[in-house]
Amino acid sequence: MTSLSDVALSWILRWTFGASTRISGCLALRREQWHLPPEVHVVVVTDKPRAHLAGVTVLRRPETESSGVADLRFVSAREALADCLTVLPAREATDLLDAALQKRYVRPETVAQDLAVRLGRGRRNASGLRELVARATSGSRSEAEQRMARLLRRSRTGPWVPNHPLRDTAGRVMAEIDFAHVGLRIAIEVDSRAFHSDRLSFERDRQRQNALTVGGWLVLRFTWEQITERPDEVIAVIRAAIAQRAA
Repeated sequence: MTSLSDVALSWILRWTFGASTRISGCLALRREQWHLPPEVHVVVVTDKPRAHLAGVTVLRRPETESSGVADLRFVSAREALADCLTVLPAREATDLLDAALQKRYVRPETVAQDLAVRLGRGRRNASGLRELVARATSGSRSEAEQRMARLLRRSRTGPWVPNHPLRDTAGRVMAEIDFAHVGLRIAIEVDSRAFHSDRLSFERDRQRQNALTVGGWLVLRFTWEQITERPDEVIAVIRAAIAQRAA
């Protein structure tokens, strides 16, 4: 839990919807230190809800494993993410998925699996969830990375390997590079359109960049605005980096 207001709101939801209520949405995400946009409130109940509260979406499904303290119960962060993706409009859901994947809170195959169990005829937002499953399994973590992949193909500077793992001497994955030119040891990192840097993400990003630098990699980082509004400049920087490393 990140703030007193989160605690207070969690209790309000519990008192409003009953003792069996499981709290989902952004409150459950922040409880596990997943800081993601947007602010969306969801509760999960097993029976027909006995109350309604403005700004809160109520989902019904059978009892699942939950955690909590005292009489507050929360779904897991993975389940809360799937709940948010289920109830949000398409654009916000896409931004949320992009941010979750880029911050590496969840792997593409994991979120695709979590969403797949919610699909089926008559299920809530089934068509939107199918699009998100396709997006998660497309091989690129975000719309920004998809655009960067197209820029790299256009630049003809490859080969570039997406989601390339950087391992230590024991074979453990220390970092994952958005796009890697393995031969020249150039790493490209991409900030998604929905990228928001909280303190934990900031620390993790710097640890990854340090690991890459120590490993002899040249790290280039590009924002959504650079990729979409100044693509020629992005390609020029990449070509300059390649020329420098090749020399």
